[in-house]
Amino acid sequence: MTTIMDGKAVAAHLSEGIQDALEESHKHGIQPKVAFVRVGDLSDSISYERAAMKRFEKLSIETEQYHFPEDISARAFLTKFREINEDYSVNGILLLQPLPEHIDMKRVVELMNPMKDIDGMTPFNLGQVLTNEKNRLEPCTPAGVMEMLDFYDIDLKGKNVTVVGASAVVGKPLSLLFMNRDATVTTCNLYTDDLTAKCSNADVIVSAAGAMNLIRAEHVKEGAIVVDVGINFNDEGKMVGDVDYEGVKDKTSYITPVPGGVGAITTTVLAYHLMMATDYQKEPVLFLER
Repeated sequence: MTTIMDGKAVAAHLSEGIQDALEESHKHGIQPKVAFVRVGDLSDSISYERAAMKRFEKLSIETEQYHFPEDISARAFLTKFREINEDYSVNGILLLQPLPEHIDMKRVVELMNPMKDIDGMTPFNLGQVLTNEKNRLEPCTPAGVMEMLDFYDIDLKGKNVTVVGASAVVGKPLSLLFMNRDATVTTCNLYTDDLTAKCSNADVIVSAAGAMNLIRAEHVKEGAIVVDVGINFNDEGKMVGDVDYEGVKDKTSYITPVPGGVGAITTTVLAYHLMMATDYQKEPVLFLER
């Protein structure tokens, strides 16, 4: 029998820990605050920011939005970003992507204080994933995948895992997180030759390629676990993932829906990371020397 993994249930579980951490912070006179930084008005960025704002407000976490026009000069934006980064009242920063082409994303990320990087995008935090450090700030979508699997008590040790998608924000760090759990990982992309063969023997398939119906019944062995991270829109404007959900569902032991799966966890992971970041900033030397 297939278990539909419910992102909302996972988010609710995480929220309990966030509330406990908030109460502890308030006892010490600390009001955690997150800064949302967006350049331009891309619809995807606006939608993600709204979803994150809604989650933070529901958790009674203070937020501040910094919006800049798409044509702001790189110099002006970097100056403003430094000011936000150095603001002691800001405990976490979410930098909405992508940035306009004339602003060097790498330069901006390098400026960010790793202890405020709640989306795990700085070289320091990605290095923490590589070396499997404890209490690290990971990229939020990969962290959401792992929270989902943990919530359903899925042991990854020795499992054959195929990750489809190799982006720096999802596929690559997710592959490392699986390796850190002693899984055997195969990483694929849209150009992988004979993707069916790479997936059909996997115990766990995670698709984060952004291609509708990429994973079909022939890609999935009986009893496999399928996690769909893709976000696409069909001809009717309905959000769908990378997986042919109806065609695959009955072959799986566990599967995530889209919407309602990993996407429902991501903004809660951001809030969880904010509380971790706030705690790190109490003892910054310990964090940097870990």
